[in-house]
Amino acid sequence: MKGELVGAGADWLLLGPDNYGRLDVRFTMKTHDGALIYVQYFGVIEVTPTITDTLAGGTTPTDFGDQYFFTNPRCETSDERYTGQNHTVLIGQGRLLPGPRVEYKVFRLAN
Repeated sequence: MKGELVGAGADWLLLGPDNYGRLDVRFTMKTHDGALIYVQYFGVIEVTPTITDTLAGGTTPTDFGDQYFFTNPRCETSDERYTGQNHTVLIGQGRLLPGPRVEYKVFRLAN
């Protein structure tokens, strides 16, 4: 799926004393073909020195696999073209970019 965030969203990161952050993210996405999909995901990110630096405004991006950074997105939509997403298990692997911005590779689990 390709799209952009629309409307209000929320992104929480709870940092723990174990150097891991717990993610709670919620937003609505409008796909390239006009479908609206609500996305919510939880996840865990290892807060490495590079992650800390990038969150503080640094310019060094991380790469996929540089740290433990995984999510489990869940999608909801009434658009018939995408209702299969309502019962699909997804796993995302993330990386942090300057800005800070986040980029994910998302995989669909299948038998």
